Amino acid sequence: MANGFQGKEGQEIPTMDETFVNSVSERYIELFENITGDKFVKADVSDVVARVEKNVTDYLTK
Repeated sequence: MANGFQGKEGQEIPTMDETFVNSVSERYIELFENITGDKFVKADVSDVVARVEKNVTDYLTK
């Protein structure tokens, strides 16, 4: 929003550097922990495709 982006048709999403993305992520983690009282545990992202396949397979076999 500080860059004038409001998600309107024809607007391009501004470039977000790693520092900005990390700061937003940390803020959402902080909010999650404050709201739920639970510690946020980051998922293992070393093999996302395998994790998605496993989760879908687990769901479909229930």
